[in-house]
Amino acid sequence: MKNWKLKLGNLLFKHRSFTPIPFIVMVFIFFKSLNLEEKNIVVNIAGLLVSIAGEIIRIIAVGYAHSGTSGRESFLRAEHLNTTGIYSIVRNPLYIGNFFIFSGLIVVFSNILALMIFSHFLIAQYYFIILAEENFLKKEYGSDYENYCSRVRRILPALKDYKKNKNSFKLKKVIFKENDSLFNLLVIYMLILLYKGKIFSGRISSPLHYIIPGIVLVILYIIVKILKKKK
Repeated sequence: MKNWKLKLGNLLFKHRSFTPIPFIVMVFIFFKSLNLEEKNIVVNIAGLLVSIAGEIIRIIAVGYAHSGTSGRESFLRAEHLNTTGIYSIVRNPLYIGNFFIFSGLIVVFSNILALMIFSHFLIAQYYFIILAEENFLKKEYGSDYENYCSRVRRILPALKDYKKNKNSFKLKKVIFKENDSLFNLLVIYMLILLYKGKIFSGRISSPLHYIIPGIVLVILYIIVKILKKKK
């Protein structure tokens, strides 16, 4: 029984950056945003703030993590155990961050049913991925990892158990590793706003409000990618 869960977890881990995309597309196809009229702006801002909170969690986790961990590789890798800082209060901060990012974007989309379905998909996906990661780390670090698991919970943070980071914050690492996540977040946010504007009013008002930020985002994204290749 456990074997198929690990196989599925490994498969989902390998493609974890892409698995949410079909579901995001399905949200646009099968669900419709609710027009909350004057409350639309409040919902848009609230959803964006939730997503940004998720990205901040990721930035903290990546910025303080050991080298050779918290990467975007398609294979399981852990040259060190992260056990201090944010990893001292919860074992999977990156997946918590992802959950907030995607959930915030669905909040902006303004459909409760879509939010519930997409949230359950994320929970199911990360359940299997975490099982595969834990199996890998137990093999790699044995009792050290098991002792860590006995102290720190998988998902629910315990702030009272916080331990100061052993590493310094690496801004350069964050810029190169998190540019995809932040770029995708902002692009999807703008696409949702464009979609809502189109279905609510039948047209896209003030298109330059989307075109100019979009061009700036693309330029910054390309610059970071070029710098990453040259480093």
